[in-house]
Amino acid sequence: MSRPPEPWRAGELRLAPESIEALARRLAELIGPDQEPAAPRRERLVTAEAVSEWWGVGRRWVYDHADYLGAKRLGAGKRPRLRFDPTEVADRLGPPDPKGGSRAR
Repeated sequence: MSRPPEPWRAGELRLAPESIEALARRLAELIGPDQEPAAPRRERLVTAEAVSEWWGVGRRWVYDHADYLGAKRLGAGKRPRLRFDPTEVADRLGPPDPKGGSRAR
């Protein structure tokens, strides 16, 4: 015996299984199987660790070259936290390494 259709709720969207499958296939195409590591977001400051990963350099190298990379110092203490604008870093080092591999520096 088949069940009666369920009543629709206000604001509810229902999709046929074929539509869901088509959406899933299209999303998979857009995302792709071989996604690179996430690129830095350009509108926020990032840590030395993020710069190290994205540009394939050592974290120590990032700290040693903080002024050159345009570091922003957060706080007024003896050792303020450093943050970096990815756009400024890219201006100095070029685009981030998509594989996150090592660069000779």
